[in-house]
Amino acid sequence: MEITKPNLSFDVWREKIIKVFYIIVALIFVMEIINFMVFLKNGSFGRNFTVFHYFRKYVILTTVINLLLVFICQKINASNMLSHLKNYAVLTMVSIMAAFIAFIHYDIGAILSIFTIPVFLTILFGKKKMTGFITGLNSILLVVSAIHSAMRTDSKYFYLNVAVAITLMASAFLISYVLIEYNKANSDYIYASYRTQLSLTEQAKNDPLTGLYNQKTFQSLLKDSIEKAKALKAPMSLAIIDLDNFKEINDTFGHLKGDQVLIHFTNLLKQHFAEGEAYISRYGGDEFAIIFPKASKELAYLKLESLRQRCKQLPQTQVRTGEISFSAGISHYMEGDMNETLLFHQADSALYRAKDNGKGQTVVYPD
Repeated sequence: MEITKPNLSFDVWREKIIKVFYIIVALIFVMEIINFMVFLKNGSFGRNFTVFHYFRKYVILTTVINLLLVFICQKINASNMLSHLKNYAVLTMVSIMAAFIAFIHYDIGAILSIFTIPVFLTILFGKKKMTGFITGLNSILLVVSAIHSAMRTDSKYFYLNVAVAITLMASAFLISYVLIEYNKANSDYIYASYRTQLSLTEQAKNDPLTGLYNQKTFQSLLKDSIEKAKALKAPMSLAIIDLDNFKEINDTFGHLKGDQVLIHFTNLLKQHFAEGEAYISRYGGDEFAIIFPKASKELAYLKLESLRQRCKQLPQTQVRTGEISFSAGISHYMEGDMNETLLFHQADSALYRAKDNGKGQTVVYPD
């Protein structure tokens, strides 16, 4: 199973929020139409409050302003602005939208609910500092909207409603703080689990001594490389390498020194081949397998002979066992019924030919 890294970027989530804003604008539009139908049925329209007045102010103006604010949010999200500034900007636009609705309707009932929405949205971004800022901004907008509404209402419950609105704002702030801490604990745990799974996956894929791909991973890579070569009708080669006289190194200097030789040779392999040029595996013991996903047998041969010269230039004091020498066999993909088993068998056969011929050389199948 592929281990997927947790998405810690807010770009996608801001985009999803903006899509929800468009839905909210549509819902507000529908609500205003329903209100219009209710007013029409109750005969609420008159000389000072006409059908035209209602549509102009509550349907057309409200919808246009809301769409404009959401469009600005979308432009901000698509801009080159820093990510954390985009987060603040989007939530600020939502706060302005809430204030606009409250101002249009002179309705403290709207103020009671709508100003808490931006505060709760800060939970997504998981920053207590942002929650504090948005709470402060919406508290100011709430008070200004309340003063604006107070001039146009004679309800005896008005100030009680304002007190309830402020209480709800404080509640939203406190709940958001707690949920941010909860989400942070969860996200830290999830990310720690991801790192653990990634580490375990790497251990399962790689040889513990050299850090190269292990035999199981090699077999999977070889199969994939052949399939790609077939699909693209492109060259692809395989090399099997065996260190010469490695048993004598172990017997003479000990297994610890033998491991050092393997590590030194591994470092040479990693330095010699560019990233993406070759998939290098420790097939077992002192045997290595190299997949050249885009190389012909001729190019693979040249690469190995270049590696051989590099081994000869290695100072003996680095390994204290004399010169590192290896034998190698190369096979290459040919169109037809070629599969990973046959390709490996051909490279292995070429390797044994190289060893029978006196070691320290590379043989290409068929030689």
